[in-house]
Amino acid sequence: MDNRNYFTMAIPALLLGVAYLQPINAAPAEDLPNVTGRMTITQQTFTVSGVVTDTNGEPIIGANVIEKGTTNGAVTDFDGKFSLSLQNKQSILVVTYIGYNTKEIPAGNGSPLTIQLQDDTQNLDEVIVVGYSVQKKKDLTGAVSVLEVGDLKDTPVSSVDQMMQGKLSGVNVIPDNMPGGGVAVRVRGFSTIRNNDPLYIIDGVPVEGGINFLNPNDIESMQVLKDASSASIYGARAANGVVIISTKKGKEGTFRVNLDAYVGVQTSAKQMRMLNAQEYGDLLWQAQRNDGKSPVSDVYGSGETAVIPEFLDADHRLPSGDVDWVDEIMQKAMVQSYNLSLAKADKVSSHLFSLGYFNQDGLMKYTGFERISGRFNNEFKLFNDRLKIGENATLSHAWGTSVTNNAALGGMLYNAYKTVSITPVYDLDGNFGSNPIADISNPLGELYRNKDNKDRTTRLFGNLFAELNILEGLYFKTNFGADYKNLYKRSFKAKYNELNTQQPLSTLSTQNRWNFNWVFTNTLNYLRTFDKHTIGALLGIETNRYQEEYFSASREGFASDDDNFHFLDAGDSGSQKNAGSAFTSKMMSYFGKIDYNFDNRYLFSATFRRDGSSKLGNNKWGNFPAVSAGWRISSEPFYDIPAISNMKVRIGWGQNGNSDIPAYSTIDSYMSNPNHSNYPIDGSQSSVTTGYTQTRYGNANLKWETTTQTNVGLDLGFLDNSLTVVLDWFNKDTKDLLWERPLIGTVGGTNQTVWDNVGKMRNRGFEAEVSYNKSINKDFGFNVAFNMSAIKNKMTELDGDVSYIGLPTSVIHSLNFDQEVSRSAIGQPIGSFYAYKEDGLFQSEAEIKSYTNNKGELLQPNAKPGDIKFVDVNGDGVIDGNDRDYIGNPLPDVTAGLTLGVNFHNFDLSLFFQGMFGNDVYDLTRYVGDFYNQSQYNKNSRVVNAWTPTNTNTDIPRVTMDDPNNNIRPSSYYVQDASFVRLKNMKIGYSVPQSILSKIKFNSLYIYAQATNLFTITGYDGIDPEVGLQSYSSDYRNLDMGVDRGIYPLSRTFTFGVNVSF
Repeated sequence: MDNRNYFTMAIPALLLGVAYLQPINAAPAEDLPNVTGRMTITQQTFTVSGVVTDTNGEPIIGANVIEKGTTNGAVTDFDGKFSLSLQNKQSILVVTYIGYNTKEIPAGNGSPLTIQLQDDTQNLDEVIVVGYSVQKKKDLTGAVSVLEVGDLKDTPVSSVDQMMQGKLSGVNVIPDNMPGGGVAVRVRGFSTIRNNDPLYIIDGVPVEGGINFLNPNDIESMQVLKDASSASIYGARAANGVVIISTKKGKEGTFRVNLDAYVGVQTSAKQMRMLNAQEYGDLLWQAQRNDGKSPVSDVYGSGETAVIPEFLDADHRLPSGDVDWVDEIMQKAMVQSYNLSLAKADKVSSHLFSLGYFNQDGLMKYTGFERISGRFNNEFKLFNDRLKIGENATLSHAWGTSVTNNAALGGMLYNAYKTVSITPVYDLDGNFGSNPIADISNPLGELYRNKDNKDRTTRLFGNLFAELNILEGLYFKTNFGADYKNLYKRSFKAKYNELNTQQPLSTLSTQNRWNFNWVFTNTLNYLRTFDKHTIGALLGIETNRYQEEYFSASREGFASDDDNFHFLDAGDSGSQKNAGSAFTSKMMSYFGKIDYNFDNRYLFSATFRRDGSSKLGNNKWGNFPAVSAGWRISSEPFYDIPAISNMKVRIGWGQNGNSDIPAYSTIDSYMSNPNHSNYPIDGSQSSVTTGYTQTRYGNANLKWETTTQTNVGLDLGFLDNSLTVVLDWFNKDTKDLLWERPLIGTVGGTNQTVWDNVGKMRNRGFEAEVSYNKSINKDFGFNVAFNMSAIKNKMTELDGDVSYIGLPTSVIHSLNFDQEVSRSAIGQPIGSFYAYKEDGLFQSEAEIKSYTNNKGELLQPNAKPGDIKFVDVNGDGVIDGNDRDYIGNPLPDVTAGLTLGVNFHNFDLSLFFQGMFGNDVYDLTRYVGDFYNQSQYNKNSRVVNAWTPTNTNTDIPRVTMDDPNNNIRPSSYYVQDASFVRLKNMKIGYSVPQSILSKIKFNSLYIYAQATNLFTITGYDGIDPEVGLQSYSSDYRNLDMGVDRGIYPLSRTFTFGVNVSF
C-alpha cells in the first residue's frame, strides 16, 4: 500500500477521533447544552420558561431569547427549551434565529411559553455583502444573485465555483471535468476578448489565479454582483461581474464541533465507441475499393478481405490485439472529502478552526487530485464593542497528476480515439504494446510514464482587519489582505521505444512559478436613520500590488529512470536549458458610495471609483461611475393588491473598466535569441556578441476597456413572500476592446505585435429567478426554484485593418489539421464557427452533374456519390475559401436550472436539473474519426453506417482514402446542436430526530446519499454536449470555445455522506 492510501485511511479516523474529544478547557456547567446559558445575571424577580419551535413543531436549538432593552438572555437547549430570570413581568422577549423572522412576545404571567418562529422565506431582511459594506436584501437596487451554499457544500466537486453551475441566472459555469481542473465562469455573457473571469473577493481581499484552494465547507455566504450599479464600486476589475465570498466565523453559544464527510465512486457518464480491429480492416478495404484500388495493407494483408495477423512484428513478440482503448485507459474512481471544524464564540470574541481533506481520483488511470486545507480565524471586540479586530488565514496544499485535455494538437483521450484496436496493451515481454500503423505511443504507457509528474500548489491566503466605531453610525475600517501562491511542477519523460514512435533519451523539466498579491484597504462608513430617512455613505482608498516570477530548467540523458534519479543533477549537464521571467503591476484606487432610503419606499444609490494602473501608459487613470434607484410600490399607502405582498422596481446604470493586459504592454519588448539576436559585431568568426531582437511594439496611448451597463429589474413577492419572482433586463456595451494584434510584415518583421484598442462588443439579455417554499404541515413541505437566462452576444465594431479576431497562427499549427474554425467578426458572437456549408450527400452521378453554375460548369467536378455536397454561398459559381461563412456558435441562447425539493417527516429529497439551449459544438473528433484519408487512425463506430449504394439513408459520407472531393474540409458537417437537459444532482437525506440526538449528545446528525449527472437528454452524439474551452488559462481562451477535440469525460458520481454537529 502506498503512502497516499495510508494517508487517505488515516484522515477520516483522525477526524472522527478529534470530533469526540471534549475541549481541554471545559465549559462551566451553565454553558453546557442542556442547561440554560445566561449572558448576564440581573436582578432575579420573575422567571419565564418555554420552548421555541419552527412551523412544523420541531424544536430550534440555539435560538436567542433576550429581554428587550437589556443584555439579559438565554439560548435554547437540545429540546428548544429555555429558562430566563427577568426584572419584571412586563418585559418583552425578543426571539431570534438565523433563517427565521425575529419575534417579540410578552413574558406573560409565568406560564410556560410556546414560541413559534416563521421561516424567513423571502429573506428580505437578509444582509448581503455588496462591496466594502453590507446591505439588506430588500434595499438592493442592483442585480445581485445569492447562492445557497448550505445545500451545495456536499457536492463532490474540487472547486467552489463549480457549485454555481446552473444555480444562478446570468451565471454560466463551464468546467473542464478533470479533477482539480479549470473552471470558466461567465457572468452575463462575454464583455471582452481575453479574460472574462469575474473578480473574486474573499473576506474583502481580491483573489488572482482561481479559487480551487478554498474548502467549500468554509464558506458562509456567496453572492454574485451582476450589473454595473452593484459592481462599479470595484471599478477597473468588475466588468466581468464580482463574486463575493464570506467565510465562516464562530457563532455565539457553546463550543461546537462539526464533522462533514462523504465518500463515493465515479464512472464515465458516456464513452465513445470506436471500431474494433476487424471493423477497421473491413472499412479500410471498403475505402480502397471506393477509390478504385485493390485493397492492401502492411498489417491486414492484400486478400479479398482484411485479415488480422497473429503477430504485428517480424520477431513475433507483438501479438495482434482487439482493444477498446477508451475503456482501457478509463477506470472507476473514488472521491472522498472529510472536513472538521471547531468553533466557539461569546460576546467579546469568536474563534473557528477548520481542517479539510479532498481526494478525487481521475477517470483516466494514474491521474487524480488531492487537497488538504486548514483555516483559522479570530475576532475580538474591545472597549465595549467600539473596536473590533480580527484575522482570517487559510493554508492549502494541493497536488495531482493531470493529462493534456481537449488541446489544439489533441490530448490523451483523443489519442485513445485514434489508436487502432489491433494495437495490444502489452507485448509478450511485458512491455507496452506498439501501434503498428500510426506514430502514436501506447496511451496506457503514456499515462503510466506520467504518473509521478505531479503539480504541487501551495496557497497562503488571509487578511488582518480592524474596525473602529468613531461616533454613532460612523465606522472606520482598515483591512490588509495577502495572497501567496507557489506552483511547482516536475515532469519526467522516461525513454521508450515502440514501432513507430520512440523517445531515445529520458528528459526532465522542472518549473516553479510564484505570485504574491497584497491589497491594503481603508474605508469610512456612515449609516444613520432620521425619522423616515436612512442615509449611508462610504469613502475609501485602496492600494494593490501583484508580483509574479517564473523559472524553469531541463536536462536530458538520465542514466536511470528510477524515481531516485528524477532530479536535474542526475541528467547530462551539457544539455541543461534554463528560462525565467518576472513582472510586477500596481493599482491605486479612490472610491465612494452614497445610499439613501426614504420610508422603505424610495431607494437611491450612487458610486464612483477612480483607478490608476501601472499597466497603462498615458492613460493610467480611469473613472467609473454608477447610479441606481428603486421604488417599493408595495409600501405605498395607495397600494392595495393583497395577492402581491412585495413589489419593487429597480433601474441602474454604470461603467466598469478592464486593464487586463500583460505588464509592460505599453512599452517595447525585446528578447535574446541565439538564432536571431547574436552577431559577430567585431568581425570575429569565432565569437558573437549577445544582442536583443524586438518582439513587440509598445503603445503608450493604450486605453482602458470600458463596459457600460444598463439594468432594469422587477422584484415580486406573492403569498406572503413564499413565492418570489426576480426579473432583470440588461444591456452591456464594451468599447476599446484590448487585443494584441500582429503587425504587417513590412512594418513589424517576424512575429511582432502591438497591443491596441480594436473594437466594441455587446451583450444583451433577460434573466428570471423564481422560488416557492410551502409547508403543508409540520411533517410535509416542498420547494421549487427556477432560474433562466437568455443572452445574446455580438461583436459590433472592429477598428482599422482588423477584419476579424481569431487564434494566432502560432496556436493554430499546421498539425491542427488546417482546422482554423473559430472567428470573432462584426455582427457575430465571439468564437463563432467559420466554415463551408454542407447540404447533405450526393446520391447519384446525375445529381453531381446537375449541380452546376450559370455557365453550366460543375461546382464539384471531383465528387462521387456519397460525397458531401457544399453550398456556393456567395454565388460566384466557384466553391472555394470565399464560400466559408458563419455556421453556428458555442454560446447558448438560453440557460436554465430547476431545483425541486420535498421534505416528509425527517426525510428530504431534492432534484436539480440543468439545461442549455441553442449552443453548438464543432466536433473535431470527426476529423480523424469519420474520414479514411486519415487511415492511420481508428474510426468512430458510426462509420459502419457510412454511405454505400445500398445504404443511402445516412448522413455519414462514403469512406475514401483519396478524398478527391475534400470532404474533410472545415464545414457544417462537424457542427451539431448541443442543446441538452441534464439531471445534474439527486439527493436524499435523513435528519435524525432530536429525541435521539439528546440521548447520544449530538446537536445534529444528517445522513444522505447523492448522485450526480444521472442522465442527459441531447441530440449531440459526442461524449458530452457541454464542451468548454481549449485552454482555461491562455490569453486566447475565449476564441476557441465549444470545439470538441476529445474532452475529458463527465463523471457520474454516487456518494454517501454524513454531517454531524457535537
